[in-house]
Amino acid sequence: MSTTLAHPEPGLAPEPTPQRDPRPTPAAPTPETTRPNTRAAIIIVAHFIVDVFSFVGIALLPLLAVTLAIRPEQKALLLALGSVCSGIIQPITAWASDKLDTRALGTLGFIIAVLCIGNLGAATNFTQLAVLYSLGAMGVGAFHPPAAATVGQLGSKRRSLFIAVFFLAGMIGGIAGNILTPRFVDLMTPTIDGAPDPVSGMLALRWFIPLGLIGALVLALTIHKVGHRNANAKDTHITWNPQERRARWRAVWTLYIANVLRFSVNMALIYLFTEWASTFVLARDNATTMTESLGIEAARINGNLQASMQLGMGSGGILLGILLAPRLEKAAFVTLPILGALMIALIPTVGRSAPDIAPYVVMLASVVSGLGFGAVIPVSISLAQRLLPHRTSLASGLMLGGAWMLAFVGPIIAELVQNGIADKPTQPSFLAKLVSALPLGLDDKLTQGMGLDAAFLLTAIALACAGLFSLLLPQKLIVQSAHD
Repeated sequence: MSTTLAHPEPGLAPEPTPQRDPRPTPAAPTPETTRPNTRAAIIIVAHFIVDVFSFVGIALLPLLAVTLAIRPEQKALLLALGSVCSGIIQPITAWASDKLDTRALGTLGFIIAVLCIGNLGAATNFTQLAVLYSLGAMGVGAFHPPAAATVGQLGSKRRSLFIAVFFLAGMIGGIAGNILTPRFVDLMTPTIDGAPDPVSGMLALRWFIPLGLIGALVLALTIHKVGHRNANAKDTHITWNPQERRARWRAVWTLYIANVLRFSVNMALIYLFTEWASTFVLARDNATTMTESLGIEAARINGNLQASMQLGMGSGGILLGILLAPRLEKAAFVTLPILGALMIALIPTVGRSAPDIAPYVVMLASVVSGLGFGAVIPVSISLAQRLLPHRTSLASGLMLGGAWMLAFVGPIIAELVQNGIADKPTQPSFLAKLVSALPLGLDDKLTQGMGLDAAFLLTAIALACAGLFSLLLPQKLIVQSAHD
């Protein structure tokens, strides 16, 4: 039988019937599939740089307190401002990033952080310092949700590991900022008429600005074309019934509240270690007032303590990212904070060791404390992204900035417990009236303060509560989200 056309045109061969290629057409390459490890590595390095800047002001706080005559409650207020500004911008940035599908806000925040923090030495009073520090904190905060969401997206099935490495890079950046900043300022501080000039040393922080701007440029070239939603995120979201949606959101809010407590403990310890370093230096040298040279020494010890805390957070985070199976995530959320709480409660005792070893013993305690509240933070980010795959920037923003935004209460409460509310011109009058209405004895303690030891103990209790609250997490849903 002939297979030609019945009536072909004269002189023309019949056209062959096109055959469908049975092989699937390969998907066009996307930024997620084009060298994802390289792109993630660049974003992770950028996180290191931005977190170096984020801890410059904290490491120098004892010295700034001397040069600008900052009172203890102003130290706590400054840390609180940083927490609020860094935190409140993150859900806003996360929502805008999801809505506009853009990464530009993260890069813009990076640039603002570099410019403001690099100029902290230019502040001549507390108000100027607070403005520069707050704007810098907002810039740092704006960077984190887009960056964390992008790294998680690039990690795909290795999301927890990629976010843990991202988190570790930030911790290493914090360690570098805490350790190197006081030493850099000390190195750049000239001696004028036989006395050090630390203001000139702090102005030398401007040398950090070009490095930061180069990092921002490389980040912009890397991050802006990477999407933040899983390929099937919308389809998966549609398949959830109302009960599962509510369960997922309840789990996210449980993670959020626990992170609020964890970050509050972090902020409280930042303040408490600053106070411990200053108190230790005064006691060791039998001095009654802080001088500029003692302020530099206290800043160095404080930087070591802050770095040790970062080491515990980062090393614990990366270990959990590598080793922690989804079925063990809830156990980690519960047990590690309780372990950290026990160590925080012991810091006043171990801090009374011999003066030549006390800073090192407290550094060790600081490492375990950081492990207790910080190791599960990257796990919470990864889990929240798994629970809300269609809102990964929002999930990251809630776990980071949304929780960090409320952590300002940590240093404020710690300072109030330590020093009380008496003789503070910045204290609102209603607080004094509220305290005076308390039962006899308790009002005196809150008015005059209960000391540094009591502040450490209260901070330990708050961290233990974060662990106990995590018992509400749904174990079955945690495991299920890892396989969606």
